[in-house]
Amino acid sequence: MNLDKFLVIAGVPGVHKLVSTRSNGLVIEDRQEGRTRFVPVRQQQVTPLATIAIYTDTEEGTVTLTDVFQKMLDQLETNPPVASDSNSAQFRAYFTAILPEHDQERVHINDIKKCIKWFNFMIDKGIFEEVKKEAELAETEATADAETNKEVAAPETETTSETPETEA
Repeated sequence: MNLDKFLVIAGVPGVHKLVSTRSNGLVIEDRQEGRTRFVPVRQQQVTPLATIAIYTDTEEGTVTLTDVFQKMLDQLETNPPVASDSNSAQFRAYFTAILPEHDQERVHINDIKKCIKWFNFMIDKGIFEEVKKEAELAETEATADAETNKEVAAPETETTSETPETEA
């Protein structure tokens, strides 16, 4: 799952898609309002989802939000996210079921709430399906490019029926 083009912006609810960049800001597709708009980077903190990580008790120390979202998607049928008005113990129990190795001292309830809120927003707006389609499209293009390069790199060679004679 590639979430490089998806951003969260401080003070602006939801998850947004990067359309283009400018020297003084970003043009984003606002999924909440259904329009594109300019966001000045000097006034608002912009964070790509692919750069966010969750602290863990493993040797690596963190796991990317992309991996957490994948685990949440895998368990969506059997373990749906808790409601946004749930208590802290329910949030912690849900997140422990999803990511048992998360660092319970450094991952706060507000972090878990944000993660679940972004996940639910992305489910509602069809962002995961969009990412999946983009990945499939990129894979088919890569396969087609590889086949094209293979044909170009290996030109047909003419074979001759003559065999070189060796002296005995």
